[in-house]
Amino acid sequence: MAVTDKEVRSPLYRPARDLPFELVQHVGIFFEEKLYTQALNLLLNITTTATNPPTPVFVPSPQHLAVAATFLVHPSTTTRAKTAEEKEAPNASLRLLRLTNTLVGPISAKFGTAFSFTHFETSRHGRRRRPDDERSPDDDIKPLNLEMAQSASLWSRAEDFWQVVGWAFNCSVLHRERWATWQVWLEYMCEVLEDDWNERTRRMSEDTSAKSDRQILTNSLISRYIGTASTGYGRNRRILRAIFADGGPTAASEFREVFHHELKKPNQHQNTKKRENNVNINEDQYGDYLTNDESSDNDPDPTTKRPPRQPKRPRRGTRSKDAQSNDAADIHPPTHACTDVSSHGGFPSLALRQRLLQLLSAVAETLPDSFVNLSDLYHLFAENIRHLSLPVFQALVAPSALPYLSSAARTTLCEFLLFRIRETAAPDTDEVYLSQTKLEECFLPYAASTASVVDNTKISILLETLLILLANNDMLKVTPQLQAAVEEGIHRRAERVQTEPKKGQSARRSEDAEWSWLLESGERLRFLVDEVLPRAEDSDE
Repeated sequence: MAVTDKEVRSPLYRPARDLPFELVQHVGIFFEEKLYTQALNLLLNITTTATNPPTPVFVPSPQHLAVAATFLVHPSTTTRAKTAEEKEAPNASLRLLRLTNTLVGPISAKFGTAFSFTHFETSRHGRRRRPDDERSPDDDIKPLNLEMAQSASLWSRAEDFWQVVGWAFNCSVLHRERWATWQVWLEYMCEVLEDDWNERTRRMSEDTSAKSDRQILTNSLISRYIGTASTGYGRNRRILRAIFADGGPTAASEFREVFHHELKKPNQHQNTKKRENNVNINEDQYGDYLTNDESSDNDPDPTTKRPPRQPKRPRRGTRSKDAQSNDAADIHPPTHACTDVSSHGGFPSLALRQRLLQLLSAVAETLPDSFVNLSDLYHLFAENIRHLSLPVFQALVAPSALPYLSSAARTTLCEFLLFRIRETAAPDTDEVYLSQTKLEECFLPYAASTASVVDNTKISILLETLLILLANNDMLKVTPQLQAAVEEGIHRRAERVQTEPKKGQSARRSEDAEWSWLLESGERLRFLVDEVLPRAEDSDE
C-alpha cells in the first residue's frame, strides 16, 4: 500500500498536534475583536512550548494560518495600516508562518488547506474544500468571523496563485511600495512550495511502496496551483506570462490588483486638527481660533462673521514638477528600464521568477502527464526569455548571477535558447545531452540567425554559461579544437553584426552599448579558455 502524507514522519520535522478546541476558539475571539497581535503572539507561544524534539508541536489551525498570510499583504495591515495592532500584524504573522514551516513542515501544518484559493471553490456553507489527504477534526470549525478571513481574504479575493504572482511582479516594476509587501509574501510562498515538494520527493525515494504511486506528488502545493489554473490550451502560457509579468500594458491588463482599492494611498489629513498656538484669554492670545473669520478694521459690522476662505482652485497644468515626478515614479517604470534589470523589478524579483521556473521544471520532469512534458516546458521558457533585455537575459541564464536554477535546468535552458537564436548554418546532432563535442560542433563557432548585436551578444553569453557548467561538472577540458572553435565564433559574430543596416543616431548610441556587451563577452570567453578552464594536458599529467 502506498504511503499517505500522514503515515510517514520526516526526520527533518517535529511531530504535529492539532490545537485543542478551546484554544482555537480563544484565538478566534482575539482575531474577531481585531486584537491581531495578541492572537498571533498566543499562537507563537503555544507553538514554542514543546522544547524537547520528541515532544509534538501544537500547530495553528489552517484558518489561523490563512488569515496570518493575508495579514502579510492586505492594505489595511500594510500600506494603509493605522493602529498599532494593524502595523504589527504582518511582522508577527511572518514569524508564526516561518516557525510553523520550520518546525513541522508544510505537510503536517496542512498548508494545502490553509493556502487554498477559494475564489471559485467555496462550498455552500462557506467552508473550504479540503484535499482528501488533509481531512481532520477541525473540518467542523466554522470560518473566523472576520472580514479578512472571508470576503477580504487573499485566498478568496485572488482567482488563483498565478494571478497573485503576475500582480506581484507587476508591482515590482510599477508600484514599489506594494512590491515591498508582496515580495515578502512571495518569498515565503516559494520557501513553502520548495519545502513541500522536496519533502514529498524524499518520502517517495525512501519508501519503495510509494515509488509507483505519484499521488503524494500530485497533492503537492505547486501541483495543485498548476491544476487549479485556468484550464485549456492557454493554461501553461498564462503561468509563464505571470512569471514574466513586467508591468507593461498587456501584463497590467491581465494581472490586476488583488484587493479592492489596493493602490489607494492612506489619508494624509485628519478630520480634526490640533490647535498649533497656545490660548490665553487673559493675555489676549486666541491661538488660531480667529484665523478663518478674522474681521478687518474697516469692516462696517465686525460682529458679522465672514464665511471661511476657500482655498483657491488650482488651474490645470500648474502642478509642481516634484508632484508630477513622484506620481510618474510610482506608476511608470524608470526611463532606464531597458538598460538594467529594473525592467523586471531588479534582482530580488528575478530571483523569485527563477525559483518558480525551477519548480515548474521539477514538476514537468516528474509529472508530465498532469502538467506538460519537459521539452514543451523549455520551449515556453525560451519563448519568454528570448526577447528580454541583455541585463535581464544574462541575470537569468548566467550561473554567477542567480543560483536558483539547477545545473541541469540551466544547461537545458541554454541549449533551447541556442537552438532558437543560432544561425541556420549550424549543424544539428542526435546527441540528447550536452557534451564538449556537441558544444564545439554545434554552438561555439557560430553566430546568431540575425545581424542584431543583441542576438549575437546573447549567443556569446549562453556559450559562456555552457563552458562554465560543463567545466564545473568535469565534462570539459581545454583543447586546441576548443580554442579554435571559441576564436572562430568570436570573429564570426563580430563580422555578422557589421553587416547590420545603418540606423539613426539614437539607435546608434544604443548599439554602442550593445557592442560593448558583445566585445566584453568575447573577452570573457577568451579568458575562460586561456586562464580559467582546466586543460587536457593537465589532466594527462
